Amino acid sequence: MPRAPAKKFPNPTAAEEKFWRGKFSGRKTPPRARKRQIAGRAPEHLRRSPRRNFIDAAARKKYWKFMKKLICPLAILFFASAAFCGGVSEIVGDVSMPPPDDISQKFPYGITAKTPPYLQKIINKKGRAPYRMNLRIFQGCPTIEVSDGGRLWAAYFSSNEQIEGGERFSPKDKIFAHQPNETIHAAQFAVVSTSSDGGKSWKEVFVFDPSKVLNGSSSDPLLWKDADGKIRFTVVRNMDVGDRQIGPTATWEFVMLDPESESTGWSAPRLVCKNNASVMKPAVFPDGSILRAGDTFSMGGNPQRAFFIKESRGGKIEFASRLIDSKRSDPKTTFAEQSVILRKDGSLFSTLRRKWGDPVTGFESRDGGKTWREVGFPLKVSIDTKAVLFRAKSGNLILVANDVPIAEMKDGKPVFGEVRGPDGKTFRPGGARYCMTAFISYDDGKTFPKKILLDERQTSYPSVCEHNGRFYIAYDHARGGYKKQEILMAKITEADIEAGKLVSPGSALKMEISSPSKHGGGRRADDNLL
Repeated sequence: MPRAPAKKFPNPTAAEEKFWRGKFSGRKTPPRARKRQIAGRAPEHLRRSPRRNFIDAAARKKYWKFMKKLICPLAILFFASAAFCGGVSEIVGDVSMPPPDDISQKFPYGITAKTPPYLQKIINKKGRAPYRMNLRIFQGCPTIEVSDGGRLWAAYFSSNEQIEGGERFSPKDKIFAHQPNETIHAAQFAVVSTSSDGGKSWKEVFVFDPSKVLNGSSSDPLLWKDADGKIRFTVVRNMDVGDRQIGPTATWEFVMLDPESESTGWSAPRLVCKNNASVMKPAVFPDGSILRAGDTFSMGGNPQRAFFIKESRGGKIEFASRLIDSKRSDPKTTFAEQSVILRKDGSLFSTLRRKWGDPVTGFESRDGGKTWREVGFPLKVSIDTKAVLFRAKSGNLILVANDVPIAEMKDGKPVFGEVRGPDGKTFRPGGARYCMTAFISYDDGKTFPKKILLDERQTSYPSVCEHNGRFYIAYDHARGGYKKQEILMAKITEADIEAGKLVSPGSALKMEISSPSKHGGGRRADDNLL
């Protein structure tokens, strides 16, 4: 089909040429004038490109022909490369690495011992992996507390990989410099459980698992109630990031915001101190101040490892002291585990765990915990294991400990005497961690004339709380044994202790808080735990 002939314009008059030249000389084409150009109202030889002034139509045509040859390939290349780069970026991402001295390239990547830890919810009945009980092979060292409304809370540490402590690789064994260090109690986390029916049934609702950050671990969770009735969760985080001020072990504390609800919120964590200050409940003074007991976990034989921290009601540290100020090595020194109580005369009394073969001993302070002297203990109980003192609301003193008698010492080792079980039959315990027993004292700890056997089996690490005249005592049963690892509870009254048996309605022994072996977990026969 032949092209239509180009539109011809008559030669402009002098006035028209002057008009059009003045309209387009050296100025950006106004919108209306641009429309006139397009409409052909201006003479052809006066029309111009939107970007360059062309009086000659032939020159303009030549220019556009050149620009099309240049611009079109460049435009195609630009859009094609943009599409290609966009697709690669979307799939691969930016894989360029920052310089070696960037914070993201050097261990510990900006994380310090003061980087705050957190609690997580366990969000379903079967448990949130990896916290399901059917995966658990070890747990122990429980703690228990009760809200003003009677809701029970318990916490204990657990692991899916190893028994308490276990092995860990040395920093010398690291392949890469940026590889995180392992800590003590590797792969260990702390579970928080609750009961709204007096301990008949329990639900695991929170977990404290520092392993999510640079191979951290948890140990020694503690639940306790302050002078304002608030339940606090104090727990140790072990995380070795080379911090010279705090070190690899530090104690943190959360406050429960609504202890009557299983879905309670929590306060932001507070760093209490370096080292471990979460094994025993603090002593609470009438003014609301507290005395925390702690342990540096230094080498055995160091008598200075046991310490105390005095805090005001608002959390301000007033002083820190040592239970034993001597630097002379003491072969009887082991895990400290001081259980401190306020005596009726205003003085302080604290137990201290001793090494294998020696029962718990006692210390007193007459200056609010600044200095201490050893005064001994009236009972030979808890040989190299934890014992707990608890001031009942009645004013009497409750002691919970392993009551295994030593018949004689043979070659430096104790030989245990026979005890009478709950069935009336006598038996010889297989070790010091048997026969969990509750005692009562009416004279501020000078004597403990009455007692009740709570569990004759392998048991340890008791914790006590009280509500409406009833004591709730949590402890572990064979935490590293085959098909055991149970967290159990006794529910008793002072009348039960005085009678030496259960006489109060509602009292019960060996109540289950947590038992992984009943849910497909627990240590199997062929497990070689670290």
